[in-house]
Amino acid sequence: MTLIVAYTWQDKIIIMADSRSSARNDEGKMIDYSDEEYKIIPVQNKIAIGHAGLQKAYLGEGQYFNLNKITEYFIEVNQQIITEATGEQLLTGLVEMWNRTLSEKLKRNPFTLDNRFSLLLAKFEVIEGGELKPQIHAYQSHFQEFNWRGSKAIIGDDAVYPIMMSYYETNTDDWTFKKTLDFYLKGFEEVMEQVETVGGPIDVYVLDAIHNNSYWQKHKPNN
Repeated sequence: MTLIVAYTWQDKIIIMADSRSSARNDEGKMIDYSDEEYKIIPVQNKIAIGHAGLQKAYLGEGQYFNLNKITEYFIEVNQQIITEATGEQLLTGLVEMWNRTLSEKLKRNPFTLDNRFSLLLAKFEVIEGGELKPQIHAYQSHFQEFNWRGSKAIIGDDAVYPIMMSYYETNTDDWTFKKTLDFYLKGFEEVMEQVETVGGPIDVYVLDAIHNNSYWQKHKPNN
């Protein structure tokens, strides 16, 4: 599973994700894991998409389908409009593609706990008055619920929410960039100490209002 955190700081949106994917047996115990997953996908330095939950679908005969390919395909077929469309349009379309791929191609029910996934989309958008504002949109399949235009978001395993809630509720608006980043990294460390399905290197992507200034703050294999 996973933990992804996104928050706004001045003219930036910071997206953070762990690197662990894991498998459980019928009793719910973790029997295998990998700490090499990439869960943040930047798009032309103007959008960032995060994916939590189901990472791979078993196809049989030892073969797996990496579900990041759904997001990558969505980006590919929407190249011409992806930076012009609204965040709501993009996330709605992405969720529809995920649901369709899971149900029609992989023969999985996208709304069951076994197939649960969450998606996060960060984008700067022009609001009324012409102001460019950071927007964070999120979707959770098991609730079939969208959350639009937030300034913060947390998606991940159920066990991460009680730990991260105090971080989420803390007002960091007047903090420095470094203090805020260190604060949320501390939250990640606390989660990783208590939740075995969250772990590995932490990737951090900084989406800037000036898209050419967007960058990886921390990125495998260098983090």
